[in-house]
Amino acid sequence: MKEPVFIKQVRKMNTERQKNFIIKLAYILVIAALIFVILKYVIPLFMPFIIGFFIALILKPIINFISKKIKIKRVKISAVVLIVFYLLFFLIISMFGVKIYTYTKEMFYNLPQFYVNTIEPVLNDVVIWLRKTAPQMDIWIANSFESINDSILSFVKSMSSTVMKAIMSVAGGIPSFFIRFLFTIVASFFFTIDYSKITKFILMQFSEKNQNIILNVKKNGVDTIFKFIRAYAILIMITFIELSIGLTILKIPNSILFAALIAIIDILPILGTGGVLLPWAAICIITGNVGLAIGLVVLYLVVLVIRQTLEPKVVGNQIGLHPLVTLMCMFVGAQLFGFIGLFLLPILVTILKNMNDEGVIHLFKY
Repeated sequence: MKEPVFIKQVRKMNTERQKNFIIKLAYILVIAALIFVILKYVIPLFMPFIIGFFIALILKPIINFISKKIKIKRVKISAVVLIVFYLLFFLIISMFGVKIYTYTKEMFYNLPQFYVNTIEPVLNDVVIWLRKTAPQMDIWIANSFESINDSILSFVKSMSSTVMKAIMSVAGGIPSFFIRFLFTIVASFFFTIDYSKITKFILMQFSEKNQNIILNVKKNGVDTIFKFIRAYAILIMITFIELSIGLTILKIPNSILFAALIAIIDILPILGTGGVLLPWAAICIITGNVGLAIGLVVLYLVVLVIRQTLEPKVVGNQIGLHPLVTLMCMFVGAQLFGFIGLFLLPILVTILKNMNDEGVIHLFKY
């Protein structure tokens, strides 16, 4: 018996839909793989030139403004603005970077001595009290203390040695850093002086349709990056205010300065406020200052809860993503690309969303 025509048509339609779905899925997977390769391997390779381009992009409005006000050649204005920018940069690095490096190095270098002179005597007092309280367990307490003390001291020495090696490794990487930084400076000069020529030449290599896409990516990318910076500036300010109030209540000397340093460290996903406040609280407990230790732990919990609650919402509101999507992007980005992925993937997804909203690309419907 012959199959009805309409059934053949239905089957043909289903086959076409399946083919279209497979083609679209393959296209998305290829694009995703390409983006991954670019983010993972290509961008790090060309990082000095990318940073140089972004410096030129950031300084462009300032140079344009000065060019309109003062009738001097743009090349000369660009050179002066860049020189002032790098002088300020080196001034800030020399003022704060060297001090932080020296302080960190001395602190970890003296850590074993600090343990022997400060923490070990407190532990000895605790052991003496335990031996008086439970004389029948005298030998067990003495042996346990000796074992625990050796383990802690070994850990402290190991940590101190590891951190010192890391610091020396950073110091050893300074020549390589300066070579990269030199390329960044030179690249930023070329990009700033010949910004219009370079961007025009690059755009000419693409069709008109692709030029519009590139310009759209640039527009959305710059807007998103500035919104991202604004979002994290808001989070740093909130954390700074919380820490300033908390440390002042706890009567910590130089509380404002400590609050500023911890607020900046809080941006780092590995350390955060817990990387400073919790070890500080542990030292306070060992040295007998239990009240301050409790205060620091409470302060840490308050900052943690507020930060975890606000971060996806603040960042999401600034860049236009739902807080859950922002949180997912931050987590996946950190897993794939490390610390930089924490910021990079949300920015990339925001650019794609904005382009989808404007009809430049068609990735999803909502």
